[in-house]
Order: sequence, then C-alpha cells, then structure tokens
Amino acid sequence: MESHPFLTDDLGISQVDENSPIPLYQQVRIELIGMLQSGKLKPGDMLPSEMDLAKAYHVSRQTIRRAIGLLASENHLERTPGRGTTVIDGKSRLKFFLDQSFAEQIISMGLMPHSEVLRKKITTIDGTSPSPLHPKMGSQALELYRLRFGDEFPIGVQYTIIVTDLCPDLHTQDFEKASLYNLLLSRYKLLVARIDHTVSAVFPDEWHKNLLKVTDTSPLILVNTTAYLDNDEPIEVSTSYYRADRYEFSISKNY
Repeated sequence: MESHPFLTDDLGISQVDENSPIPLYQQVRIELIGMLQSGKLKPGDMLPSEMDLAKAYHVSRQTIRRAIGLLASENHLERTPGRGTTVIDGKSRLKFFLDQSFAEQIISMGLMPHSEVLRKKITTIDGTSPSPLHPKMGSQALELYRLRFGDEFPIGVQYTIIVTDLCPDLHTQDFEKASLYNLLLSRYKLLVARIDHTVSAVFPDEWHKNLLKVTDTSPLILVNTTAYLDNDEPIEVSTSYYRADRYEFSISKNY
C-alpha cells in the first residue's frame, strides 16, 4: 500500500526560536533528526509538504527546502518529484559518513541507534589528555566511553573526551539515547564546525573482540577524531573502533 504524508499535527512540531543563534533551517533539521531518532518517523514514511511544514514552523518555504535538502544529502530523506519526501530505508550495503553523529549514521542505515555507557566521569584536561586538547589545559572535561549499537547489533566502541567549560552539566544527560553533537547544538548552542579524522585498520584485542562479537582475524576500523567549534577551539576528541566486516566507511565534507 502506498504511504501518505504525515499531517503536521501528528508530528508535534515545535516552532523555531527566531532569537536563537542557530540558523532556522538548522533548527528544523535538528527537530526532524530527533523524530528519526525517536522512531516517530520511520523508513518509508512521507513528510508533510514543504508548504505545510513552513506553516507549522512559521518559516519560509525556502528554509524548509534547505533543511530537507541537507537531510537528503545526508541520506536521511529522498525527494521524488510529484510524490514528495520519504524517509529512506536502510541500504543493502551499509555505509557510515564520518562527519555525522553516530545516531545520524545509524539512522541513515535504517537502524535504531542506542548506546551502553561503559564509563562517564568528570575529569580535567592535563598533560595526559590527547594533545589536540592541550590548548584547553585546566578545563573541566567529561570522559565518556560507549558501546554503540544499531538495533541490537554491536557496531562500535567510542572513547570520548569532551571539554565542558561551555556545557558544565553535560554529565547529567542520558547518553544511552542522546546524540552528543545534537545535544551540543540544541541544548548548549555549540556548533561543531569542523571534524578532523584519521582512519586505520587494526585487529581486535580481547576486550574489543568480546564487546563487538568478532574473531581474532576480524579487522576493526580505528577512527580518531577531533571536533572544533566555529571559533576553532577544540571541544571533543574521540577514538572509535568499528566492525569492518559489514560496514563501509567514507568521509563527506559538507559543513
């Protein structure tokens, strides 16, 4: 049966904040991402028309078009002339885009993201911290280690250190469901403007083999990232190990 577009009332849309430093199209994008994360919008669902969304958000149709265009470029949505905008199904060949948050990556694969928090500890940036964070020496930080899932399938382990000078209560957030980058943007108005990556392949040690349910001969993708705010200050460094037997990784620059 062909699906029909959601009505805006069914989505519980929140009006944008015109006084926020976050651009209007980004506010719309963030809320739509939240609907994908919560399962309110599922693969195959159709969005309301651009005109109806513009009325619901009290923004221009161009603002909606820009938000939807960005989500389409990130492989969350597909626009079909004469039909509308549809949430994309998972792909047969799963693919990560390293400049998206983990939650966005997993949603674009048609899976539901969630995490198991292995460690959450308030700390201080010092000489033992990753070198990209040394300019923030003495700053408060949060150590966050998570086992990341798509549906019930373990996909990766992430070891993250976040500078929390500008988000001091970050440790109170629920990181079993929350996306770090979306939290930084939506709650703390901190825009991650650049992410640097290095990618290599490693074989798992006993710890990662047990966590990710892989064998000694199954390679892992090792990804080191440093995230910067729009003032070029570092805010987050992470080391991540991902299963490489079923996943294809690529980098898409779109800031």
